[in-house]
Amino acid sequence: MLTRAIAIVVFGLSAVGVSPAQEPACLHGSAETPAQATRRQAALRLARQVNTRESAAKNLAHTYYVLSDLPELPSAVEGFEVHLSTDGATYAFSIKDTLDPCHFAFFSDQQGLIYTGTPIR
Repeated sequence: MLTRAIAIVVFGLSAVGVSPAQEPACLHGSAETPAQATRRQAALRLARQVNTRESAAKNLAHTYYVLSDLPELPSAVEGFEVHLSTDGATYAFSIKDTLDPCHFAFFSDQQGLIYTGTPIR
């Protein structure tokens, strides 16, 4: 009896077009469009420039700068949000895609390596 009830519910849901929740389509990955690739590449260039400017700041002033003090950085990339934290001796930053349902991001620190990531689900 229980099996029959489950079958009726499943059939009924499929008949009205209700389906299990689907994961949102990520903007970056195997199905990335040329426009999204261009945005991602611009954000990566920005990440490289932050690391380059911070390295120069450390060599010149013996301290890392806050984001607003970094010279010659391009304007923000559309849809990406930049956060940078420093105590002067170290720094870390992230560049997150606010338009991506999967929350793609670049991040780095004073080591100069740039990583990509998405949140754990």
